[in-house]
Amino acid sequence: MARYVSGWRSSRHIEARLRFPGMNFHEALTRVTYKRIFGVWPDLENPRTISEKMCWLKVNDKRPQNAVITDKYRLRGYAEQNGLGHLMNELHGVWDRADDVDFGALPDAYALKVTNGSAWNVIKAPGQAIDEEATRKRLDLWMKTDMSDHKGEWYYAASPARIIAEHYLDNGGGDIPDYKLFVFNGETRFIQYCETRYSGLRSIFMSPQWEPMPFTYAVFAPYGPPPPRPEALDEMIEAAKTLSQGFALVRADFYINKGRLLLGELSLNPVGGYTVFKPDEWNEKIGDWLELPDKATLTASS
Repeated sequence: MARYVSGWRSSRHIEARLRFPGMNFHEALTRVTYKRIFGVWPDLENPRTISEKMCWLKVNDKRPQNAVITDKYRLRGYAEQNGLGHLMNELHGVWDRADDVDFGALPDAYALKVTNGSAWNVIKAPGQAIDEEATRKRLDLWMKTDMSDHKGEWYYAASPARIIAEHYLDNGGGDIPDYKLFVFNGETRFIQYCETRYSGLRSIFMSPQWEPMPFTYAVFAPYGPPPPRPEALDEMIEAAKTLSQGFALVRADFYINKGRLLLGELSLNPVGGYTVFKPDEWNEKIGDWLELPDKATLTASS
């Protein structure tokens, strides 16, 4: 399927092309995007902050396996290979074209997702009407869009565009919290708890012992009293460790639906690799927790 060419679609893309001629476009875009967000160029020779280290990984880790674990469909096989296939949500269908989506065969509620991107989802709640023609057009546009040209995450372009339909998740009230485990070198360092995604997102960072961490993303207001400790926390941490083996940094996202633990997705560069923590000193403190691999171990053939 032809992708929309997006290398010149914004001033960021133009600057990346013109300022760094001859450089790999995704690396150039990563550098320019970092400069736009933080006001300084990233130090990719001696990275210190967590965002600099994530950008270093985007630029240097080009292993094919990265595209497998970040693909929402191929992730299923990866989880199965690691003995965790039971954590995957029920699959209602998979299609290579938006025109092939069989709405008539789907249950009353479901989630449609384009598998090689981020936030490309159509959620149909129980009893809700859906405009099938408009939905096909939206899915088709996403499938023809190269997500890798958004924040330099090259692995999205290395995965085929597919549409999947998954079982609708809801613990009541049209929302289900998610638990995002940040795994550095095989160890869960902290967990981002998110709730009320569709009515004003609230988020708090917790330790693996389920104690509030002294930082948050700059965009979030104070959370208030922490949420209750999930019964499946230990199971989450163990599954995240298994799934992150061989990767310096993985964010493993989980849901708990009616008491059942489910794996949502794996991310290699949370927020595209451009996280802004507050207080500011935590950007470097968290960076200190992440040990980068030797470049020699990150060959494209591994």
